[in-house]
Amino acid sequence: MKLKQLRQYFLPASYTVFILGFFLFPTSKFLSNFFYLAVVFPFVILILMKKVDLRSLFSSRTFLLLTLYLVYMFCSLFWADSLGFADLSKYGRRVLYILFFISVTIHLTQSYSTFIQRLLVLLCFTGSIVAVATIVLYYRQHPFPGTRLFGYGLLHNPFKASSLYGIIAIACIYFILQQRTVKMQLLYVGLLVTSLSYMLLAQSRGSLLAFVVSMLAWQVSAWLLQGERHLTHRNKLFVVLVLISVVISALFIFNPEYFNLSFLTRISSRHRLEMWEQLFLRIKDAPWFGHGLSATARTITSDGFVYVHPHSVYVGTLLYGGIVGLSFLVAVVLSALWQGFKRLGTPINLTAATMVFYGALCIGPNGNMLIHHVKPFWLFFWFPLALVVASELPGHPFHGEYMTPDGTGSTRASLSRI
Repeated sequence: MKLKQLRQYFLPASYTVFILGFFLFPTSKFLSNFFYLAVVFPFVILILMKKVDLRSLFSSRTFLLLTLYLVYMFCSLFWADSLGFADLSKYGRRVLYILFFISVTIHLTQSYSTFIQRLLVLLCFTGSIVAVATIVLYYRQHPFPGTRLFGYGLLHNPFKASSLYGIIAIACIYFILQQRTVKMQLLYVGLLVTSLSYMLLAQSRGSLLAFVVSMLAWQVSAWLLQGERHLTHRNKLFVVLVLISVVISALFIFNPEYFNLSFLTRISSRHRLEMWEQLFLRIKDAPWFGHGLSATARTITSDGFVYVHPHSVYVGTLLYGGIVGLSFLVAVVLSALWQGFKRLGTPINLTAATMVFYGALCIGPNGNMLIHHVKPFWLFFWFPLALVVASELPGHPFHGEYMTPDGTGSTRASLSRI
């Protein structure tokens, strides 16, 4: 293989393996090392060879805001109670890695017009295969379906795994809406049911609620589309929502105790309220700029449970970065949603905006901070944001339909060849 061909295909291939690695790789450290060596390193080489112009990224308002957010949160280390070189090095590298991930995603969508669609197809199939294997292997040793599903590798945490499968479910719905043949639609319906089954068995109510609300928002957005050509899109989305309702209703019928506890009476939910109450007392001491990114968020509940992080990215951002930090984060999300809303007529833009909305809801009742090394929230938060940023850049395929190899610019035609 010639050097030019290697340069052309290596980064897309390594990035694809990295994304699929969230479902296939055994540990977060293993995936992180792969990212540093196989994604960041070749991308830096492209920058040094002047094959990538990073300055153009700042023409995106969303990218500018998320950069300001990351830089501000890093700078909060300087007014923390204790400042050490180790913290500066750790969080500095994490900020750079996140910016690299977003930049690589944008670069690949700009350089290869159908790359994201093909990546989402692989993600749907890979995630579904892993889901089936995980469910079968896990419930061979545990009672089905009452036992909460715990995955393997990076899917061990039920909330993170369920959040990842929410992104896959949204991608499946996108492909269902775009397919012309019943055969292909039924194929993606099967993948959708698999993803929903994993989410339900993982029993993460936060991601389930985020998914349902996101689907309702997607339906409302679809109804806002005007014109006869969008009628089929709205009807298909309505059918998908009915299918989701049937799956959830079946869960109630065959396993009614699944939701036998209300949200506010569950132990974990009561603990969250108690944790947040304690943390808000600390937030009052530094409301505007926070306590710094290295501050501890350790809390002890009244019944003796110890928690080391706030179980809410928004509460954590308020603790570490204050009102200013939280304002930056909210501005990033709102900018991304507004970008998607302005281009409702392009299915991929609407899908990306839905993913952003879903990710923003997922981090509400879970998580700690967004400045971290490779973690599943990279896929259900930073990845959709990168897609939205790509849609803001001039001359990008997301401004209209995806360009197909024959230059027709038809999204549907492209999907039929995937």
